[in-house]
Amino acid sequence: MGTVCCFTGYRPHRFSFSPTGLRPEHVQAALGGQIRRLYEEGCRTFISGMSTGVDLWAAAEVVALQQHHPDIQLVAAVPFVGQETHWPQPLQREYHRILAACGQVEVLHDGAEAQADPGACYRRRNRWMVDRADTVLAVCEYDIGDTRSGTAATVRYARQKQRRILYIHPQTLTVTEETVEQIRFPME
Repeated sequence: MGTVCCFTGYRPHRFSFSPTGLRPEHVQAALGGQIRRLYEEGCRTFISGMSTGVDLWAAAEVVALQQHHPDIQLVAAVPFVGQETHWPQPLQREYHRILAACGQVEVLHDGAEAQADPGACYRRRNRWMVDRADTVLAVCEYDIGDTRSGTAATVRYARQKQRRILYIHPQTLTVTEETVEQIRFPME
């Protein structure tokens, strides 16, 4: 199996969270389970896009796993300088805590580029991550169809690049795997 994994998934507002049902910590625990599985398979480098939601939840799980496995490297793929400046203070603190634990930080665009077209910065960041990964851990529906979101675009690009994709369903947290063989030879 591959040695590099990147993450993609929804921002918190895209989930159906409720006090008596699905909560952010459930999604984070599901991510942690898959990250540990990937570690056991030989994955040692994890790339996070460092956005709110899945990116930061997954990165926090990698940081926690580093406590017991110092051979793990977390790479931050920051889409542009200052992306976190409009987030609530607790989220900014978590972002900087995780950033400090990263073995590598790649800031892909400066603030001026982000002001001109922040969406383009996110799209380039997503491609940068997939280009360096063997596996993509995605929190989204398996059948993304023509959904217009950054996560869906990242999954489509990963399919095009024939990456292994692990899906965590955003409501049930069930895991589905799409392998390179399925991409090349789709089942009918």
